[in-house]
Amino acid sequence: MATLLQPDTVFEPSAVLGQQALLGNLSREVLPITTQAVRMSLKSVFINRIRELGRGEIQVISVVTDGVSAEPIQLCSEVYRNVRRRTSLPIGPGGITLYRTQAEGKIPPFLDYRILVMELDDDARQAGDLLDQVRQDSQFQSFRDSLLQVTTFTAPQIALIGAATDFTLNIIAKLLKANKDDQLYLLRGSFDNAFDDLGVGFGEITQGNRNVTVKYQVESV
Repeated sequence: MATLLQPDTVFEPSAVLGQQALLGNLSREVLPITTQAVRMSLKSVFINRIRELGRGEIQVISVVTDGVSAEPIQLCSEVYRNVRRRTSLPIGPGGITLYRTQAEGKIPPFLDYRILVMELDDDARQAGDLLDQVRQDSQFQSFRDSLLQVTTFTAPQIALIGAATDFTLNIIAKLLKANKDDQLYLLRGSFDNAFDDLGVGFGEITQGNRNVTVKYQVESV
C-alpha cells in the first residue's frame, strides 16, 4: 500500500532472521509458553532539531497491529507543547505504553508498528479527537473487522496486518494534513514470534535520524 509519509527507518529483523532460519543457519526464537502478555513501550524521545527557532509543538503517534487482540489496531497519540531543540520530551520514568496484548494468554505471532514524530502548527487538533476520528472511519472499521476474523498467520494474513497499519497511518496523515515538512521521524517496524520472539530479546532499542532519537522496548509481562 502506498503511504503518504515515507519511513526514515525500517526495522524488520524477522525478514532477515527468517531467511537465515530457512537456510539452517539460525535456530528459531519464540517466547516461552508461560508468557501471558507482551507490551511495547516508548521509553524516551529526544528532539535534536525542529523547524522553529524557539519552541515547537510536537506530536508523537503510534500504530501497532497484531491481529489477535480485542482491538487489533492499537493507537496512541501524545502532544507536547513549547518544545525546544536538543531536549527530551517529558514522557516520564515509566514511559508510554504503545501496545499491550489484549487477548488473555494468547501471544500474537506477529506485530507490525509505526512510530511517528511530527512538528505541528499551533492549531493542531487534540489527541483524543484525532484518535476518535480515525476509529470512526469506515475503512478503518473494515480493516479492524477483517483482522478480528484472522485465525491463521500465513503470508496473506501478515500482509493484511501490514496494510492495516499503513492505512491507519494514512488516515492520520490526512486528518492532520501532514506532509514531509511536518515529519521529524517515522519508524516502520515488525516483529515475528517465529524468529525474533516479538522483539523481546532486543531489549531497549534506539533508533532515529538527525531530527529525533527514540528509545522503545517490547517486554513480556
